[in-house]
Amino acid sequence: MTNNSNFPTSKLISVNGVELEIFEAGQENKGEPIILCHGWPEHAYSWRYQVAPLVEAGYHVIVPNQRGYGNSSCPEEVTQYDIEHLTGDLV
Repeated sequence: MTNNSNFPTSKLISVNGVELEIFEAGQENKGEPIILCHGWPEHAYSWRYQVAPLVEAGYHVIVPNQRGYGNSSCPEEVTQYDIEHLTGDLV
């Protein structure tokens, strides 16, 4: 589940026409998902202190690197970063 820094290891998933790097913890709590979204110019790792307490509270925690961050896809068209695309990735 986690690497040496207690932050989940990443995996790539295909969503909404792009590849997103996600970090996931608390899979045993499926059915109680919570998605933590970073802002600009942050990274999924900015949620490192919240992941473990949320899992302990019974949540399945998913932390994506949004488009253009980390190992997630970086579309060239600026319109690919509008709110419709960003929220579509999360859905």
